[in-house]
Amino acid sequence: MFLAFTGFAQKQIVVQNSTAQTFNDLNAAIAAASAGDTLYIPGGGFSVAAPVDKTLHWRGVGHYPDSTIATGHTQITNTVTFTGNCDNSTFEGIFFQYGANFGSAGNEATGIRIKYCRLDGTLNMRNNTDISGGNPDLNFKISESIITNINAYLGTNVRMEQNLIFGIAINFFQCLFINNSFNVSNSSSVFRDCDFCQFTNNVFSYHHGIDGNCSNCNFTNNIFQAALPYNPTTSSHTGSGNLYSVGVPNTYVAITGYVYQFSYENDYHLNPASTGTAEDGTTGVSIIGTATDGFDAGIYGTTLPYKDGAVPYAPHIRTATIDNEAVSGNLGVKITVAAQER
Repeated sequence: MFLAFTGFAQKQIVVQNSTAQTFNDLNAAIAAASAGDTLYIPGGGFSVAAPVDKTLHWRGVGHYPDSTIATGHTQITNTVTFTGNCDNSTFEGIFFQYGANFGSAGNEATGIRIKYCRLDGTLNMRNNTDISGGNPDLNFKISESIITNINAYLGTNVRMEQNLIFGIAINFFQCLFINNSFNVSNSSSVFRDCDFCQFTNNVFSYHHGIDGNCSNCNFTNNIFQAALPYNPTTSSHTGSGNLYSVGVPNTYVAITGYVYQFSYENDYHLNPASTGTAEDGTTGVSIIGTATDGFDAGIYGTTLPYKDGAVPYAPHIRTATIDNEAVSGNLGVKITVAAQER
């Protein structure tokens, strides 16, 4: 709590290992940190000047307005490259304004964990010069985040779970997409060059189908606002338990504007009054409780649904009230600190 208050008051970055160091500049903090250290980054905009070449654990204060009203959100204002020496790095509570790149030529960044983040722009999971080098095991996991375009460059073992996705998934091989909500512009294919992937309990609220170069994917208990994006008879794709023809206006509880443009004001819970068509042709089937585990498809399914606010585990300042003047020599200060339960 003390570190959180210090970060709020002075906008300092804390490097934590067995001891704590504070810095006024994020790049100085990165340079001073040793592999395996944790960076606690306060609210504000920060630029990373050079590629990051070590394993670090990045902790911001979050990006949802209602959770960062006292501090402002943590935002990286340029595209950042994390080289292959960044294996097992983790990220929580950070808004990457222009996306991020992982890996370097001949050296994959593996074991990356991203949670409670927002990534605009494109997230590249590999160095694109290695795309012809087989299907390396990336061991990536991205969860409870807001994502735009994502490119695995034919890497395998990527788990995308409970994300709001507003761009195209490209070049995934033998990867798992589970309980995500896809909201992609109608001028774009939702997947391109994705092979042997598993799609389970996802919601596809808006899409233009699947690129013809995708093959041998399996779709289980997903919800599609339009028709199935593949032909069950002639396609190499397989599926079961899916619902389709739900309709864009009926998928979510409340959307203002275009569904393929993210807004913090939208309510992405499934509309309990909506129905779809089952694969056997049965119409009027409720979209509620249709996932493989009996819960809802999409981000609010499972026993641990998506966390609105999406703040990291580290304590964060939710409110800060400071009196304008002292009374009898005392200045009233009230700080409310909270932490994510999981």
